[in-house]
Amino acid sequence: MKRFKLIIIIAILPFSGFAQMQEANTLQVTGVSEMQIAPDMFRFDMRFTVTTTKMKKSIDSLNKAMDKMIRCITGKTKVKSDSLKTSGFNTYTNDNRYDKKRATTHTANQTLQLTIKANSDDIIKMLNIIAEANTNANVNTNSFFSKAKKLEVEELMINSAFDNARAQANMLGKVGNFDIRHVRSVNYNQGAPFQVRGNYKMETMQMDQAENNGSFGGFTLPEQTLSKRIDISFFIRLKEN
Repeated sequence: MKRFKLIIIIAILPFSGFAQMQEANTLQVTGVSEMQIAPDMFRFDMRFTVTTTKMKKSIDSLNKAMDKMIRCITGKTKVKSDSLKTSGFNTYTNDNRYDKKRATTHTANQTLQLTIKANSDDIIKMLNIIAEANTNANVNTNSFFSKAKKLEVEELMINSAFDNARAQANMLGKVGNFDIRHVRSVNYNQGAPFQVRGNYKMETMQMDQAENNGSFGGFTLPEQTLSKRIDISFFIRLKEN
C-alpha cells in the first residue's frame, strides 16, 4: 500500500514542476484597439397616427396617409415598394366615460420602415421627400452597422489589437532583456463582436437648415467609437549575456 502511494507522488511531481516552469516562461499583455468608424446603414421609422370619430374612418385615413408616403418615396427615388416595411399596427378607443361633454374618438397608428445605405446625399434627399409628403408622420432615425460591415471591422480591430499586444510585449522584452517567442494563449471571451458607444438618433446628428425653404441642407453622419480588448500570452526566453 505504501509503495502504491509513493508511485503516485513520483508520477505527479514532474508534471507539477513542468506546469510551473511553463507559467514562469510566459508574458501576458492586453492588446487594445479603438477606431472611429461611421455606420454603413440608415433606417427611417415613420409613425402615422390618425384620430377621428369613427374607427373605420381612422383606419382608412391611416392607409391613405401611408399610401401617399409610399408613392412619394417610390416616385422620387429608386426605392421599390417592397423595401418599405410596415409594423406596429394598433387601434384604440378614447371613450368619454369620465367626461361626457367630450366625444368618443378612435385612433389608428402604424409604422412604416425604410432602410438605406448611409450615404449623406441619399439621407438628405429622403428627409426632404418625407417632409414634402406632408403626412404628419412622426419620424425617428437610426444608424447601424450591417453584418458584412461588422465582420470587416471585427477583423480590422482584431489585427490592430494583436499588433498592439505584440508592440507592448516587444517593449517589455527590450527592457527586461528577454526574447518574445510565439503565442501561448489568447483570451477572447468578448461576447459581442465589438462595443459601440451609442446609436445616433436624428436629433443628435449634425444638420443645417437650408435658408427659407424649410428643407434639410448639409448633413454629416457622426462616426462611432468602437473598442476591443484581447488578452494574449507569449512564450518568452531570457537572452544570454
